[in-house]
Amino acid sequence: MELVISKKVNYFIPLSLFTGTFILAFMQIKGTSLPFVVPLLIISFCSSYAHLGLYLLAVTIALILSQQGFTLIVVYTLLCVLFVLNIFKVMKTRQLPLLFSFLSIPFLYMNEYGIFDIVFLVMCSLINSYFYLQLLPLLIHQTSDLYNRKRLMIIAMVIETMIATLAFFNVAYCMVIMRYFLLLAVFYLSIENVMPTILYISLIMIVMMPSLKNEMLAMILTMSFFFIRQPKNKMLFISVYLLAHMILPIFIVYDYQYYALMVIISAVLFLFSPQLKNKTLQIREDFQEITYQNQLKNKAEAFASLYQQLVDIFKEETKKTNISEYIGYVYEEVCSGCASRDYCFYSQDGLSRLGKLISKGMTSELDIKDIDYVQRHCLNPDDYLESIDHQQKSFYKMMKVNHVNDSMKKELFQEFSVMGHVFENFSKNIKDNDEEFHIAEQLKAYKFDVVFVKKNSFNQNYTLEIGLADIDKGVIEEELVPILENFLGETLDIVSVERQRKYLGYCSVILKHELKYTVLFSRQQYSLDSAQCGDSYISFDHDHHHYIALSDGMGQGYVAHKESQLTLNVLYQLIKNDIGLKDTLNSVNALLKIKNQGDMYTTLDLLDFNLINAMVKVIKYGANDSYLLRNNRIDVITSHSLPVGMSGRLKILSYDIKVQEGDIFIMASDGVGDHFLRLLETHKEKLAQMEVYEMSSFLFNQAFDDKKLDDMTILVVKVISRK
Repeated sequence: MELVISKKVNYFIPLSLFTGTFILAFMQIKGTSLPFVVPLLIISFCSSYAHLGLYLLAVTIALILSQQGFTLIVVYTLLCVLFVLNIFKVMKTRQLPLLFSFLSIPFLYMNEYGIFDIVFLVMCSLINSYFYLQLLPLLIHQTSDLYNRKRLMIIAMVIETMIATLAFFNVAYCMVIMRYFLLLAVFYLSIENVMPTILYISLIMIVMMPSLKNEMLAMILTMSFFFIRQPKNKMLFISVYLLAHMILPIFIVYDYQYYALMVIISAVLFLFSPQLKNKTLQIREDFQEITYQNQLKNKAEAFASLYQQLVDIFKEETKKTNISEYIGYVYEEVCSGCASRDYCFYSQDGLSRLGKLISKGMTSELDIKDIDYVQRHCLNPDDYLESIDHQQKSFYKMMKVNHVNDSMKKELFQEFSVMGHVFENFSKNIKDNDEEFHIAEQLKAYKFDVVFVKKNSFNQNYTLEIGLADIDKGVIEEELVPILENFLGETLDIVSVERQRKYLGYCSVILKHELKYTVLFSRQQYSLDSAQCGDSYISFDHDHHHYIALSDGMGQGYVAHKESQLTLNVLYQLIKNDIGLKDTLNSVNALLKIKNQGDMYTTLDLLDFNLINAMVKVIKYGANDSYLLRNNRIDVITSHSLPVGMSGRLKILSYDIKVQEGDIFIMASDGVGDHFLRLLETHKEKLAQMEVYEMSSFLFNQAFDDKKLDDMTILVVKVISRK
């Protein structure tokens, strides 16, 4: 399936840019709106031609209506400068605020502004330009993921400036709406985030209209009370706001009727405003999402689950060594076929002395009298004494093994319990982190000016959308992509490079990681014991690999299933948590060896498909033959290794095969019987025409016709290209 990249059309941000530009063009300081329209020119030029067109339309109409011919000339002159800089590629985006602020000095001087006015207007333009540049990613990406505290504060500052424009028409209406907006901003964003914007707009409005000094001071003083307490309840919140006005007569000349009207109207508007539902506004610092945090949590929980499983295993009691079992061995070896069997074991007087001496010989050495009695009364005295000696040694050996096993299990139980608690606590207390954050930090280490990183996952495929300032396509192909591929350990293809105003502005890059191959998988299984099949299988993805494993437990039923399932569960958990395949196999083998002390083992048949380069690694431990069906030819893949859990040292043997289009792998447990290869040879042409699901059913039915009494599993796997 092809990965399709699509974007929703968002009309809100272009409309907001047009409206904001139109209103701010009326916001005049010293007879000009340059400090507000120049910053908007920079971000609209650096985002897209569409945004630039909307900006020019809005600013032209507004400046003509407000009769600011001087400002309009400056704007179009700076626009020409931008196009020239763009052609020669001699300027970077972050340098534009400083350049444009100083380019406006000659225009201001020629328009007969004083030194103080020029300095103030230039500084105001410079500060606004740097602030507004923070909003540039919003215009380009148009996604809610970009709304962090800093950008929300700048947006609040822009809205307050737009509201301040109303002061040219009616000061009272302006102050009511300003207070109403500030109440909303403080309630939802906190006073710490809003107070810098209050100080900023107060300074702007006092310079714009010195007569507004008292109104600005009243607003600052009343809002400062929220530093003391900021209730979450709207009624308590507005009560603090109303009580704060009691101190105003101490600081300003207080017109009770005027201020009462502003305070009451703004308070009523706030109270009747629909409150946002109980959803916390998602405000995050740059690049801090929850993706990587969840990955770490999942890994910690997986390890905790694995260790708990191991704890449960080692809590199981060791099978007790029963002396009667070894007495029975002597009986079977020597006495069961003896002519005196009934006399020694089944007479009316009960068990004879010869029978009792077998039990004694298991726990202690027979003395001279006992041996003399055996020599005189047993028909096969030499075999009798030799068998007792042999089984006594076996009995003592197993007693010793069980003692060591119990001690080892006790120690491992304590160790695994501690490790399980460690990972459990780690998963609960893990700190916030994020994959996008690490990508951004990696690129910044190589001096890339990263503005935005977003990762969209589609199963094993994903796209990376990266916002970069001042970069061209050559650098992206030659430097950026290789750095990311090395960092991520995966291949990346370039989907698009949107060079916003080319070298001068902002660049949006979309990179795609897509696996070149995929796996089709089908299975059929039969259980001799209707309750549980002794065979277990698993199929899962990790990174750019797909793993398929089959394990056959010794025997049938619950015990065999439990052993084979444990083998695959541990294999899955370790691989999923980035443990290397070699270490994973050694760990599984060691675990089964310790757990079972050689009494139980399982086979392991593993296919490790690399879905990028179409290589498959085949690993077999005691497993039944596997088969590769290619071009109507069948290749047999045979195991030469012991099953898992039988040997203390596991020799890693693997076959590396380059997969071709149409290759089919068939894995089967030994329950399919010796005739399975002949069955494949007979029907290979027919099988080549089938889908994998049809093939597994067909092979199962054919193998079942000659089935012996054993569990049976058939897995059919096919790797196909996505192209």
